[in-house]
Amino acid sequence: MLKQSIKTNLCLLAFIFFANIAAAQVKSDTPAPFTDKDMVQWDYHSTVIGEDYTIYVHFPPGYDTTKTKYPVLYMTDGDWNMTVAMNCFNMLRQDYETTEALIVGIGYGSRPNQRSRDLNPATGGPKFISFIEQEVIPFIQSKYRVSDNKALYGYSFGGMFTTMVLFEHPNLFNMIFIGAPGNSGSELIPSAKKYFANNHDINCRVFLGVGSFELLTSKNIQDFKIYMENQHCKGLDIATAITPNAGHGAALAQVMQNAIKFAYCKQHKAINIPAKQLEQYEGNYQIAGDEKNKFKTYVAEGKLYFVQNDAIPMVIIPYAKASFFMYENERADITFHTEGNKIYMVFSFPNEKPTRLDKIN
Repeated sequence: MLKQSIKTNLCLLAFIFFANIAAAQVKSDTPAPFTDKDMVQWDYHSTVIGEDYTIYVHFPPGYDTTKTKYPVLYMTDGDWNMTVAMNCFNMLRQDYETTEALIVGIGYGSRPNQRSRDLNPATGGPKFISFIEQEVIPFIQSKYRVSDNKALYGYSFGGMFTTMVLFEHPNLFNMIFIGAPGNSGSELIPSAKKYFANNHDINCRVFLGVGSFELLTSKNIQDFKIYMENQHCKGLDIATAITPNAGHGAALAQVMQNAIKFAYCKQHKAINIPAKQLEQYEGNYQIAGDEKNKFKTYVAEGKLYFVQNDAIPMVIIPYAKASFFMYENERADITFHTEGNKIYMVFSFPNEKPTRLDKIN
C-alpha cells in the first residue's frame, strides 16, 4: 500500500568491535568498551603533541555485513559531539536517503580538556592538525574499511580550527564544517583573503552554521558565503544555515544536523515549471485493484498538489521535467510517465518496490 510505503521506520543499528589490532601509539591492542554498544574507543598517545588522547569510533549500519568502504566524519570535541552526531544520523535517515559514514571523534576522555589550546589556531591548532593528519587519519585508515572521502566538523573553538584547516590544509579534507566559529567568525574573510592572494580555486564542500541570536557571527557567516561565491571557484560547494531562536549552546545540535544533512543526505534541487505545464498531471489516480484509496493531483497558485483520500494536500515540487519530490519526505521520488495517451505516476522509495498509480480521469 502506498500509505504504508510513505511511512518510514527507524533503522536498527548493528555494529562490531574490533580486536587484535596493534599499533605503536595505541596503549592497548584492543579498543576499550564504551558505554554505548555501537561505539568503541581507543587510548592513543600522540608523538606529535606528546600527550594522550581518546579516539571514539562509531560504525555505520551494515558495517559488519558488507564490504563497503565508508566515508569518514572526523569531529573535534569527541567527548560530547559523538552522541549528537549519532542521533543526527538516526533522525535524518528517516526522511532522507543517507550516505552512511564512519564517525570518528577526537577527545580527552577522563584527562584534562585541552580544547582551548588544541583548537585555537593561535596556540595549539597547528600541532593539533598535524596530529590529525600524521597520526589519527593513518590510524583510522589502517584499522577500518574507509574510503578517501573525509570530512572535519568543529563548533565554537572547533569552528575556528576548521576555518584554519580549510585554508591552510585545503586538500586534506573533502568537506569542512564550520559551526558557530569563535571570535564571532571574524577570521573567516581575512583567512580567505590570505588564501586567495596566492590561489585561484579551492576544491571543497563547505558548510557554516550558527544560532540566530549570535548576531555578529550570523552576519560574518553570510558575508563570508558571499565573498567565497564571488571568487567563482569551480571546486567549491558552500552552504549556510542559521538556526532560528537559538544561542551558542542551544544551536549546537541543529547546526550539526544541518551540516550532516548537507554532506550525507540526498536533497533535491527544485526547478520552476510553468503552471500550464503542470496541468497535464492533474487528475484522479488509482493503484490497480485498490478502490478504497483515492488519489488526486491539482494545480493551485502555480503549484502541483497531491492528496490521498481526505488527507491534507501536499505540494510536490519538480526537480526535473517529469520528476517531483516533497520536502516532508525527500526519500520519495515521484515520476510521471506516458504510455500512448495514458498518464501514470510512480512513487519510489529506496530499497522498496515502486508503486504505480494510473490516471483514471
